[in-house]
Amino acid sequence: MWNELSGIWQAAFREAWEAFVQGSPPIGAVLCGSDGRIIMCEHNRNNEPHILNKRLAHAEAGILRRLDTSEYDPKKLVLYSTMEPCPMCMGTIIMSNIKRVHYAAADSYCGMTHLTRTEPYYSSKNVSCLHEGGEPEKFQLTMQAYYELRNIEQGAGSCVFDKFREHCPSAAETAVRLFAERWLDKAADSRTDVSEVYDHIMNG
Repeated sequence: MWNELSGIWQAAFREAWEAFVQGSPPIGAVLCGSDGRIIMCEHNRNNEPHILNKRLAHAEAGILRRLDTSEYDPKKLVLYSTMEPCPMCMGTIIMSNIKRVHYAAADSYCGMTHLTRTEPYYSSKNVSCLHEGGEPEKFQLTMQAYYELRNIEQGAGSCVFDKFREHCPSAAETAVRLFAERWLDKAADSRTDVSEVYDHIMNG
């Protein structure tokens, strides 16, 4: 439940929920020092009007572009993301010299952390990627699956949703139930706090 999450994951999911409220893919990222102090937070901004190239407005890439490397040594920082980084974000992580990544949910559609084990250049950078799983993964994939159901309703294909359902059936089933009632849309419209949304999903 929400109160059992660390402050870092609460901050990351608060960002992910803000992205959902704004109509963007619900992904949040937090950059921390090695002592656990939060330095910066960011979320996907694909649907925000001031963004020029909406396809590139991802949380992880965005937060690293804002990092002042004259003040912080990237090698000593830890990046937390609610979703496994995509090809662009994983590349940005590697080129930024971030060495530790924690992600709540595996992205079975376009997650790229496997490159740190299988691609020679990536593996030479010695980046550690830790998958959180458990409740945080179910919450993230429920939001993601719900977002994909919106896209399917508007005529998109179902390949992304199908991948999420294959990886985490319970999240997909929860998303289908919530989507039938438009529960997350109503919660977003009423600005329901993410803590209530999290506990509602975890309570089934």
